[in-house]
Amino acid sequence: AAGGGWAAARRAVGAASGVCREEGSEPLSQARRLVPLCSDAAAAGGALLWAHEGLQRGALGRRSDASEDEEAPEAQVGVVMAVAAAQPALLRQCCAVLSARLRQLQGGLALQKRLVDCVISLLARGVVAPVMEALGEVASSSAADFSLARHVALRLLAVVAPPYAPPFAASLLALLRQPRLKEAFGASFGEASQAAARQRQPLVETVRHIGAEHPPLKEGAAAWLFEMGVADTSE
Repeated sequence: AAGGGWAAARRAVGAASGVCREEGSEPLSQARRLVPLCSDAAAAGGALLWAHEGLQRGALGRRSDASEDEEAPEAQVGVVMAVAAAQPALLRQCCAVLSARLRQLQGGLALQKRLVDCVISLLARGVVAPVMEALGEVASSSAADFSLARHVALRLLAVVAPPYAPPFAASLLALLRQPRLKEAFGASFGEASQAAARQRQPLVETVRHIGAEHPPLKEGAAAWLFEMGVADTSE
């Protein structure tokens, strides 16, 4: 049954791609034709498969035209988000497609930040554990640019607010305690600078809240504050 479903999806997206080839075979043109079809479940599944395969080809460097380096991934990400908007049942699959490309940390910094933003947007749709897992991997990777690590934390804290459920508070604190992330907000950015202190402030407030409201996490929160050279005012 699953194979038949994928076959139907491939036929649906194949028909769309055939129309696209009348205008040109570039991903941007195909994406424009696929987005309106995402209201159909089978076509949406096919569109998601198209985006996944394209993003993976791009990450592996299998491009036929260097001019596609920026346009193609953006078009493919746009299709994934169109599927997410139209098909709630495919939200986790959308997260998996975006996360698979994000984890590879390939492409320009702008694309990586765009992927982070899209993954984080799925939190509001109820996709919590897979999103936090993907962000945690990026925040802990030694290959992640410091500005990307900071973007992960600041964008995440911009869209979540207390009170936090205990499991989410634990996963959020674990993410913020990643050594790479602490380094991005610490010594590498100039611990004594006012700019660093301002950028760290949302993290400081969040960690203080977690320590105050979640007793099992108080020790970990205090350790983070100490490591970042911030006074613990929870007592």
